[in-house]
Amino acid sequence: MEGNNVFRRMLWIVLLVLCCGSLFAQQKKLTIDLKNGSFAQLTDLIKKQSKYTFFFNNAMLSNLKRLTIQVNEVSIDSVLNLALKGSELTYKIKDNTVILYSRDAPEAGNKTVKIEGQVNDEAGMPLPGVNVFIKGTTVGTVTDMNGNYSLVVPEVMGMEVMFTFIGKQTREVKYSGTRFMNVVLKDSYNEMEEVQVRARANVNEIDVRAKTGVVSEVDVRRMNNKPVMDMALALQGMAPGLIVTNKGDLGSKPEIRIRGTSSLREGDAANEPLYVLDGQVISSDAFLTLNPNDIKEIKILKDAAACALYGIKAANGVLEITSQRGTAGKMVYSYSFSGGVTLRGRRGVKMMDSKEKLELERRLGNTATPGYRYSEDYYRRYHANDPNLAALIAQGKQKLDSLANINTDWFKELLRNNFYQEHNLSAKGGSEQTSFYASLNYSQQGGRIPGNDIKRVTARLSVDQEITSKLYASLSVNGGYSVTNTPNGTTYSPTDLIYQLNPYETKDVNAELVSFPGRTYADLFNQYSEKTSDKRAGISGSLNYSGIKGLEIAAVAGVDYVLSENLGITPPTAYSELTSGADERERGILTKDKNTKMNLSSNVRVTYNKMFGKHDLTLGANFDYYSDHVDNLGITGYGLSKKMQSPSGVNQSIEGNRKPSFTSRNEKTAQLGIGVLAGYSWNGIYDLFGTYKSDASSVLPSDKRWNSAWAVGGGWTLSNYSFLRNNGTLTELKLKASYGCTASLQGVSPSSAVATFQYSEDTYGNDQLLSLVGLYNADLKPEQTIDIDAGITLGLWNRVTLNAGWYRRRTKDALLDVPIPASNGFTTLRRNIGILENNGIEGELFVKMVDRPKWRMSGRLSMAYNQNKVVDLYHTDRLFTSEESIVPDFEVGKSYDMIYGPISLGIDPMTGLPVFKGGDGREISAIERLTRDDIVALGHSTPPYSGSFFYSLSYGNFDLDVDFYFVFGGKKAYSFSYVRGFDNARYNAIVGQVNNMWFQEGDEGKIYHRPYYSSSAVDNLKLYANSRTIGKSDYLRLSSLSLRYRLPYKWIEKTKNVIQYASVAFQASNLFTWTHYKESDPESGSLVGTQQPVFTLKLSVSF
Repeated sequence: MEGNNVFRRMLWIVLLVLCCGSLFAQQKKLTIDLKNGSFAQLTDLIKKQSKYTFFFNNAMLSNLKRLTIQVNEVSIDSVLNLALKGSELTYKIKDNTVILYSRDAPEAGNKTVKIEGQVNDEAGMPLPGVNVFIKGTTVGTVTDMNGNYSLVVPEVMGMEVMFTFIGKQTREVKYSGTRFMNVVLKDSYNEMEEVQVRARANVNEIDVRAKTGVVSEVDVRRMNNKPVMDMALALQGMAPGLIVTNKGDLGSKPEIRIRGTSSLREGDAANEPLYVLDGQVISSDAFLTLNPNDIKEIKILKDAAACALYGIKAANGVLEITSQRGTAGKMVYSYSFSGGVTLRGRRGVKMMDSKEKLELERRLGNTATPGYRYSEDYYRRYHANDPNLAALIAQGKQKLDSLANINTDWFKELLRNNFYQEHNLSAKGGSEQTSFYASLNYSQQGGRIPGNDIKRVTARLSVDQEITSKLYASLSVNGGYSVTNTPNGTTYSPTDLIYQLNPYETKDVNAELVSFPGRTYADLFNQYSEKTSDKRAGISGSLNYSGIKGLEIAAVAGVDYVLSENLGITPPTAYSELTSGADERERGILTKDKNTKMNLSSNVRVTYNKMFGKHDLTLGANFDYYSDHVDNLGITGYGLSKKMQSPSGVNQSIEGNRKPSFTSRNEKTAQLGIGVLAGYSWNGIYDLFGTYKSDASSVLPSDKRWNSAWAVGGGWTLSNYSFLRNNGTLTELKLKASYGCTASLQGVSPSSAVATFQYSEDTYGNDQLLSLVGLYNADLKPEQTIDIDAGITLGLWNRVTLNAGWYRRRTKDALLDVPIPASNGFTTLRRNIGILENNGIEGELFVKMVDRPKWRMSGRLSMAYNQNKVVDLYHTDRLFTSEESIVPDFEVGKSYDMIYGPISLGIDPMTGLPVFKGGDGREISAIERLTRDDIVALGHSTPPYSGSFFYSLSYGNFDLDVDFYFVFGGKKAYSFSYVRGFDNARYNAIVGQVNNMWFQEGDEGKIYHRPYYSSSAVDNLKLYANSRTIGKSDYLRLSSLSLRYRLPYKWIEKTKNVIQYASVAFQASNLFTWTHYKESDPESGSLVGTQQPVFTLKLSVSF
């Protein structure tokens, strides 16, 4: 009993102490001396004298008046009652936390909420140790090893949840009723703080331009889900308005366009965008050799307001690439391996089996083919009086039956599955003063054709150094080497054999082929080989200095060097050489090209930013210099030695048509630019931006060298108005518009505008003569691109984001090489001849359907429409670059890439020849000569509509990403090279030709014309497309699929922190293509080139 009494006494003492402590805490006296201050200033004074923290959102305080409170030794209740007197707010104190809430909602003071989620870096990896807290309070937590966190706090709408981590940008997320917050933290080296300079990866990357211009950001994690080696093809479908088109076999250079084609001139030189890596201008060849794993960020700059900072180089848009950099913190080593297979790809045109092919040969009646040579028709015609006619017919039938039983699928025999592998090793880390990033990558992909593959090695090292608190330096060194092999040449392609070899033919090396008389299967290979190698090296350095608050001086300089070599060999034993008629010592062809491209770029930019009150002012100026040096040497030689297949093996004693020939080009251009910019923002609601850049180019004569690029833009962020700022439904609403003009000299060489000479093969005495490279135009002017853009951003419930925009890009003084009389010594002259316009609409919708810590689901749909048309041709409505041509190259009101031809009325059942509709409405037979009036526009070869759909699902440690890409509205002309007539009956033909070809008078409803026709009909059928020989090139492609499993922390912790992160993923690209296009590939329009499906297993681990 005595023990129980002692226990009771001790318990009473403890309770008494706690009560006294509580009473003391509640009676903590405050002394406040505040004159005309804000409530936030009052809370600061209270916090300094006590342990109280406050929960409220800034919108609550918008109606509070300025406070004057002067009291001594009073309670916190007295101070708060004075501060909130006459307002709509009241308070509640709970565990040293002051919660403000509306008097009209007293229940709000009793509510709590559990905020939880996951924090990841930009690569999607979880971030452990991130500080998560409520702004203005001491309430917080840190993320665990899987990046997860949870926080129980009083529920205050609009309170700000802060996420901070060393080396990462601080994120601030407002609470709007959604308790699940998944956050991605970006690297912080792009930021400039008041007391410490951070390196800006790109000196032109100024935030104010994005407020009024059109800047789309590529989802790099999504891009890296695609197991493709080509950097350009990895970007396909990544942003609306960015069109990437595959143009052929593995290793072929894709075509990249931003918002259509802005020049009448074809090719990349005049139409491709500008590529910028960490502020340094690089060539498109260098861009294609980049390792996607080294890329941290890619921005697509589309309009004049975003691009004008780069001047006349950026008329076609800009791809701004930011590389991976080191971060402060523990050293992290990462290794990933992807291994898998590449498949044959889509089977396009289905060819005949042996039975149908033999029947076609019989109907065509060509004696060189077995289908007719062993048919009863043949024997009765040529051996009608032979006494052994019946035996001959029986023997012929036996031969045909044996051939019909052979059905070789040449698609499977000639194309093959192959292997894909990629190894990537990287390391990054450092301190607050020094950080670095290093990587090494090896990739290999085999093509579907034997002898076609690509191998690539890249390396990169970047170092960032804080020299002083005001000076920061960065250095990047990179290199790459790639080799592409292909057996496809301009006159020979093994892929074509799929559509030529007959199904009754085999790989028997002793059997002579019908399709290639006098040759066996073994003779079809080793006909051509081509090897292309690219060696790239680059170095760039930058300095960032901030000596005065708000003033930043940044400079970057770099050199980019690319050496491209191409070696093409047609051996002396090739069939084309054996049948060329050349003497034996002259057989064999070698072509070798060596192209060196080096560019030097430098840029110095001064930026001043000042914030005063609600005003935010940015002023800037820059000076840049860019030079490009191209040195090309080409050799074509004949009489190639069988033992030495190099330029040394060429027979240099040959004269005449097969005399060795040499070409060379050595050209250097330079560009100097000066620019200014100004940006203004008021209270985050109104934004204005203007920039002017003047560039001088060595391409033009001295009196025309200076040309300009300028732009103005405005933005209006309605969601930042106080009455909308904490709206839980309308979370973002912004309007913006811009207008600008950019001169362009893309693809223009000095020889087009100034007299440029070269040495000719002619001599005068002992002197070699000089000749003009081309006829120059002293009146040549740069193209002028005028850009108008308007857009809207709409956000709902912090879950739905819609970006939509309209643009019009008009190119005046468009350049084109037009024909001139040969009496000038040249046949073409480059002139400013017209106006080209691109009108378009772009839209992107992102929906976050589920956003919980263990369960996330989102989708993104993007679409773009671009209408391209020729607005004016200065001297005509239709332009023909040849006097003999009846098809216009360009026509006012039509797109630059319009397909032209006659309207087909079908096959005449009496003659078997196509019938066309003439310009005057009459029927025109295929044997009649067509005129210009009979030619009409048939459709766009470039699809005007494009888009993508991306779906992402995460559950626990599983991540699923699915990506679709689609285009529609375009048309392409069928080659019909697989439709056979009498003359080429020895080759295989498309399935169904027997039933769909006209053979005799009265055949109706046929697709293919008669197998016999005149030369005039050949011209009309083969030179021009018509309304029945084109097809829609629409397609939908499942472009990528990724299923990743991240190993749970409980497994990883067993390694005693040796392994920080590990995952395994199944990834695939170009899985399926749905299209009504009848030939092989609706994208390239070729029977040869198509993107191959790739399936891989990827293992990733970080230490």
